Amino acid sequence: MVKLFVCNLLLLFASVAYASPIEANSFLVSVQGTGGDVICVGALISEDIVVTTAQCLAFYDVSQLVVAVNNRDVEIPIAASGFDAKFDFVTMEDNVAVLKLAKPVKADYIQLAQEQPATGANGVVYSWGEGNSVVNVPVSLISQDECASGKYGYDDDEVLDTMLCGLVENSQSCVGRFGSPVVSGNKLVGLTSWGGCGNNGKPAVFTDIPSLRPWIDQFIKSLN
Repeated sequence: MVKLFVCNLLLLFASVAYASPIEANSFLVSVQGTGGDVICVGALISEDIVVTTAQCLAFYDVSQLVVAVNNRDVEIPIAASGFDAKFDFVTMEDNVAVLKLAKPVKADYIQLAQEQPATGANGVVYSWGEGNSVVNVPVSLISQDECASGKYGYDDDEVLDTMLCGLVENSQSCVGRFGSPVVSGNKLVGLTSWGGCGNNGKPAVFTDIPSLRPWIDQFIKSLN
């Protein structure tokens, strides 16, 4: 329950650094209640498929959620959804979910990465800030093995095989809400999962997309 509490704290933080408007066509979406309250963030990987984290679905009634696209100007119902059955809300292992939209979206999409970035690779975490602005938070990525080595305060029973980490370069910034996409090399490598803001020497922990890509691909195939 400690990690779940820490994850909930992420909802209280929003970085004002690196905030800038984005073009309407973008892979960044929000998963929110019908009243407009943002629950978490996600990424469009095709015209009707969103990838986000499992805690965005596991603790909410999905029938009461919508996906806001195109700079949050358009809300689309969720036609189908699912998260990895191995998701553990205590350890946050296998923290991934897929949403199928009720209709296709004309927007930019992002490809899923096939390999986890090496320690030291540059990345950017995208999330929503105030006034429908996008918060772009640069991070230095840390592989699962390195992050779990004890060097950064995490042990190998905390940072598991379906995770990677990232240090925020600006100590005044924060990685943002659950499901915020982590991009490196123009591909989706992770999603914000737990561990706090990722600044002041303590990495944030992300869902590792490459390790969970087989589940993502299989679930999408099951929807067709």
